Amino acid sequence: MEILIIPSILAISIKIGIFWRYHSSLRKENFDLGVFFVAVFFLNIFELLSIKAEFAAETSRIILLAYYCCVIFTIHGLINVVLQYSGFNWQTSRIKLGLNVVLAALIIGLFTSPAIIAGVEPINNFSLTRIPGDYYWLFQVYLFSGLAMVTYLLIYGLRHASNNIDRQKCLVVMISAATPMLMAISVVGLMAIGIKLNGAIFMSLTLSLMLGLMVYSEEKTRLFRLLTMLPYTRERQFHKQMLSKITDCIAIGNSSGQQALNLKQMMKELEGSVVEHVIGYYNGNQKRAAQALGVSEATISRRARASLQQPTVASSSQAPEISAMAMTEKATSS
Repeated sequence: MEILIIPSILAISIKIGIFWRYHSSLRKENFDLGVFFVAVFFLNIFELLSIKAEFAAETSRIILLAYYCCVIFTIHGLINVVLQYSGFNWQTSRIKLGLNVVLAALIIGLFTSPAIIAGVEPINNFSLTRIPGDYYWLFQVYLFSGLAMVTYLLIYGLRHASNNIDRQKCLVVMISAATPMLMAISVVGLMAIGIKLNGAIFMSLTLSLMLGLMVYSEEKTRLFRLLTMLPYTRERQFHKQMLSKITDCIAIGNSSGQQALNLKQMMKELEGSVVEHVIGYYNGNQKRAAQALGVSEATISRRARASLQQPTVASSSQAPEISAMAMTEKATSS
């Protein structure tokens, strides 16, 4: 059954690669994401140790308890990351204090009493699983409650986060977390009805993918690039629109019959696309769009009206043009 080790080793290798490439995002920019990364990494380590385990009974028990502690820290870390992204600010300090108390109580309960994990037993002589205690349901309640809280916070962030970057991050987390969350619920459900299986083997790669997407999207330029790859997102629509217009600008041939380009009109269309994109993010709030782009509200209003009209060549009496390149850069950072 050595083949079962392959997913775990691959997942660990992916995490090492993620840390090597994006360690600054984990060490400096987002402490909560760093804690989540460490929890998932050690979850993977103890999962690997539990496969083909040939340790003494007490050592096997410690490995399994350490694995469950990592699961608890993983849920805890994910909640804190999503709390940060969602902008949820109702009694946040008390919620975090309550989460820390529950975390400490579960960890202490795991190691000091057999009430949650009564023991450990092998599955088909190639992996370890728990023997549930009388209060094992406390762990299940924590797991399901944590996942429900994460889901609620992500939906809240998509609808109410004041920062565009945070809304985008909530979308990335929601998409990337869907598979491991469904898998975790399925594994716990199957184990609750008596089916013995090592859920860790199935979780390794999905958690690695989730973690990779979260770390990659921590930087705003990478986040925008990632969202342009997802169908039906505003970023993808905006990217295709801008790419089409820029292609028209640079696709100049030597054919004598080619229609002459109107550079001024093309610049206006690029600017109009940027303004339209930013106004859409702020749900039509032109004041906030103007602040994001660093221009006056009157300029935004004028560009918004112009984008609804048939394109015409701009007259020399119009207000000074906004730099399309600068606006595109600012829109991305918004």
